Amino acid sequence: MKNKDTDQALEVEKDDDEIDALHRKIITTLLDPNWKHGIETAIDMTLLGRYYERCADHAVSIARRVYFLVKGKYANEGA
Repeated sequence: MKNKDTDQALEVEKDDDEIDALHRKIITTLLDPNWKHGIETAIDMTLLGRYYERCADHAVSIARRVYFLVKGKYANEGA
């Protein structure tokens, strides 16, 4: 490991919350009756948003494992 910055690992989860909020915003935008960009674009945007959201979820999983490797316990233990 290059560094053992567990604070940075915990920050990834906060970043994931922002990605989740953006994903919800995309869905809300696509369901708006004023959406004028067509169904194909809506599908592309939905899939793209979902892919980014899943990548963020995987990053959280990796960060949690890094935290565990450094601390020997899960981030939420003793909190």
